[in-house]
This record gives sequence, C-alpha cells and structure tokens, in this order.
Amino acid sequence: MEYNKSKQRLEEMKQELIDELENPDLTTAEIERLKMYIANYEYIIELTDMNHYARGPGI
Repeated sequence: MEYNKSKQRLEEMKQELIDELENPDLTTAEIERLKMYIANYEYIIELTDMNHYARGPGI
C-alpha cells in the first residue's frame, strides 16, 4: 500500500479512537484501553514514517 494512503488510514483510525474518548459514559478501564490503542497507533504511524523516509520517498 502506498505510504500516503497508509498513513492517512492510520491517522483516521487514531482519530476515531480519540473521538470515542469524548463519550462521557466511558468507564476508567475503557478510557485507559482507548489511550493505549491511541498510543499504539501513534507508534505504528511513527514506524511507518521511519520506514518510508529510511527507504526514500521515491520507493
């Protein structure tokens, strides 16, 4: 999959989780789970960026 499409999809998925955090009915456990998932997406996005730039934008 192309880098830009991959990164955009990852950002969208992360944003969906951030939006879920706005639900006032979430339990503490649910909030912590969502925060963990968000952190995972941030890490995956960082790895995606590192992989893209390590190979070079033309690849």
